[in-house]
Amino acid sequence: MALRPECAVLLTGTPVAPPGGPDDGILRQHIDSDHPEVADAFIAHWKPDIVVWTWGGMRPNIVLAAKASGAHMILVDAAQDGFDRRRNRWLPEVPRRLLAQFDVVMARSQPAFARLVQLGRPITEIELASPLRPFGHTLPAHDSDVAEVTEALRGRPTWLAAHVHADEVATVLAAHRQALKVAHRLLLILLVSDPETVPRVTNVAASRGLNATLWSDGTFPDDHAQVLVADAVDELGLWLRVSPVAFLGGSLGPETEDTDPYTAAAHGTAIVYGPYVPTHSDAYKRLLTAGGARIINDASSLGLAVSQMVAPDRAAQMAMAGWDVLTEGAHSLDRIVSRIQNQLDRIAKEHA
Repeated sequence: MALRPECAVLLTGTPVAPPGGPDDGILRQHIDSDHPEVADAFIAHWKPDIVVWTWGGMRPNIVLAAKASGAHMILVDAAQDGFDRRRNRWLPEVPRRLLAQFDVVMARSQPAFARLVQLGRPITEIELASPLRPFGHTLPAHDSDVAEVTEALRGRPTWLAAHVHADEVATVLAAHRQALKVAHRLLLILLVSDPETVPRVTNVAASRGLNATLWSDGTFPDDHAQVLVADAVDELGLWLRVSPVAFLGGSLGPETEDTDPYTAAAHGTAIVYGPYVPTHSDAYKRLLTAGGARIINDASSLGLAVSQMVAPDRAAQMAMAGWDVLTEGAHSLDRIVSRIQNQLDRIAKEHA
């Protein structure tokens, strides 16, 4: 949409609104049925110029109605198992006919490519591309704030504990106290998930002999500060920019909501997390496998991980591994965007 502000985008196929929120400029509408009348009415209402279908699992009447309307049809990220519904097994001519409706077909793997050929798509009319993957985005931060905080830290080793829940505070502070034995100038930036947690943080820090500074007081951490307590979640972009290592909260217990690790990885941050990440388990697994993240179970293992990961060479190595995970599907996305751009240019010329 940034490239084509005049272009409307409709996202459908799931009843759950994806990340981004209602103000991101994207239209959303779930298709409840593939009945021919519903499909025809849906396409007639929206009149799409381009239809991008992902994975497989196609709804025949929607696909046929869209093609009949004259829309340019693109199938992307087609998977090996995208055409294995019961109907496809009993009526093999259905996926064959549906694949013929697409002007562009992109398979995400060699097995997917072979499956599409088996279903009747000519080899010369299939493109092989890397799988599309979720990817993080950098959060906003004022350059002046980043410069001032960086200057205040004066090269001190720093780690971030982000979105820390009340039940995780004691564990994080105990880990920091342990890590201080190895890196005496180490600073912890502790960003709570709920501002009401701040008094608890300061109390626990004091009980453990840790010198804590409140960011909301408007003071920068001096050389004596060991913990900088932050309570503005919208400043996460600032803290990720100045912290080479980040523990992502909500991961130490099943009662809390875990944090999306791709956002941290997008800032070049090495990631450490706990064992409870049901919402973003695939993302954490990918980062862990690639070496961009490390899993811990308690304060002791967290303290050990932090003391090892704040070493510049170690943090940089993990950050690069995380970045490689994020950019795995970037080339495929660029190809899709290029296809859409070219088709929109053709449409614009036809209407000129």
